[in-house]
Amino acid sequence: MLFKRVSRSSPEVIKMVVANAQGAILTAGYTVCFDTTATADGIRVTKCKTGALNAFAGVVDSDIAIGAYGLVQVYGYRSQTYISRSTTDISAVGQILGTQNDVWGLQPRADSAVAKGFAFLLEDVISSASASYAMAKAFIRAL
Repeated sequence: MLFKRVSRSSPEVIKMVVANAQGAILTAGYTVCFDTTATADGIRVTKCKTGALNAFAGVVDSDIAIGAYGLVQVYGYRSQTYISRSTTDISAVGQILGTQNDVWGLQPRADSAVAKGFAFLLEDVISSASASYAMAKAFIRAL
């Protein structure tokens, strides 16, 4: 894990090294979960899937090529995080975010019992009929 030096002028963040096992480029801001297949090793990450939604690894820090190693943010403020949005809901500051099957972004949760909350929103996300994701500020807490 990489711990940022203490600084009064920028937020604290923690990142960890992972391997892209998805078979596609992992884009900065994507949500990833640890691989839970027979080849699971605690380093490989993929898109979150049913049965492994609580295996949240973090948010991709910068693009990771297929089969390459890169960083995911596991703790702290993040200004650009993919947030899954619906056509009717408005997600508000402070709303809990969790994982969802086969989705690249964190999903706003109305009920924290639905899935573990791995982050919370730091800005409102308005519904959209044309885009299924929004980039928004969030506080990540995957540890």
